[in-house]
Amino acid sequence: MTPINLQPLHQFRERVYQIFRTGRDAAFEVMDGISVSERARSAVAVSLAPGMQRQFSSVYKGVDRLRFQPERLQALWVEAAETHEQYQVAGYGVYVLDHTPYPRAAAPTVTDRSFVQGADGRVVGHQYSLLGRVMHVQGAWLGVVDCQRIGTDTTPVALGAAQVAALKGHTPPPFLVLADSEYATAALLDQVQPGQCEVLVRLRGNRVLLDAPAPRAPGQRGRTRTHGAVFKLNDPATWRPADRTYRTEEPSGSWHDLQLWHGLHVRQRPGLSLSLLRIEHFHADGRPWFRHPLWLLWTGPTDMDWRTFWRVYLRRASVESVNQFGKQELAWTAARWGSTEHEERWTTLVMLAYWQLLLASPAAADRPRPWEKPTPAQRWPTPSRVQRDLPRLLGLLGTPVRPPQPRGKPRGRAIGFQPAPRTTYPVVRKRPATA
Repeated sequence: MTPINLQPLHQFRERVYQIFRTGRDAAFEVMDGISVSERARSAVAVSLAPGMQRQFSSVYKGVDRLRFQPERLQALWVEAAETHEQYQVAGYGVYVLDHTPYPRAAAPTVTDRSFVQGADGRVVGHQYSLLGRVMHVQGAWLGVVDCQRIGTDTTPVALGAAQVAALKGHTPPPFLVLADSEYATAALLDQVQPGQCEVLVRLRGNRVLLDAPAPRAPGQRGRTRTHGAVFKLNDPATWRPADRTYRTEEPSGSWHDLQLWHGLHVRQRPGLSLSLLRIEHFHADGRPWFRHPLWLLWTGPTDMDWRTFWRVYLRRASVESVNQFGKQELAWTAARWGSTEHEERWTTLVMLAYWQLLLASPAAADRPRPWEKPTPAQRWPTPSRVQRDLPRLLGLLGTPVRPPQPRGKPRGRAIGFQPAPRTTYPVVRKRPATA
């Protein structure tokens, strides 16, 4: 009988196997192989993972033949995120929205490549938009509920807003979305619904907001004004006195200064009242920690515990851990597929492998290296440490996969047959946006 602490993982695996249709046996084994392979350098290296019954050619066949309904898979991810851990801040479930590059510079047969921003500057490849829920009070676990490739016919902000819109139909309210300054646009603000979906987004220091217009004088004629005074973040002369100010002392002697303004709005959405936060962190001797303050825009209620609430934005870094771990340990970008469709299916298997590690983390034994510190009792093990113990846990659970059926040696190509070269595609060059 399956141990009770492994029931969430067991049920997740059974559901995934049912969602997979054609090619599910090989694809499911590939998913398990990704989960336990540490720093695989290619897709075919996954076939060397412990427990892999099929040969290396099945990695490509499994990805090529795999078919499933994305809607059912996303519903499973949302359900797992909502039931596995109830981490909330001020009553809100916390979601993170971001995008990451998938470099494919030397892949002319792959369609829809463009110039994307990577860690080393602009590179040729694809981008993927991730939306996930913060899963634990400690650590950086993120339950990915949606992962889509950003096509050249759209933008990260537009697709991210569509992902948030779809999330509203799957997850129970209320929840908030954390996003970087790139997403501080009308597209994401249009997804705000009081009591259901709120947004906490960073602002660049050169943004301009607007105050509410002054009340009309008795008998004043003309059209009612829509905007009030200008509020420039990089010009203190335009700031009105803050509605609230706080100072929070840290045990180390450093402190945070918080200034708060209510009733501001962006020019495109004057009907949406916003709260603006300015946070500065100082050393014990008064020197600032950073050159520039942190500006945050909040769309929700104004009666929050502001001394601590703003810190939820720091959990946005959870998505970076998913990106880095997926690329470095789960062979996400190490796989060099010859088509965009295969790359997208491989991405889905990588996200499922990460979900397996997440669901196994409460039951995984902590296995630090001799030079590493043990994981504190109140924290889940990191993904790398769960990965070390996952073969043991999967051995306890077993697998729904049917054993492979050898079919003998294939005939191979006919004598004289020469396959046609693959079609190559140019890199899509987007035109700069016009004012």
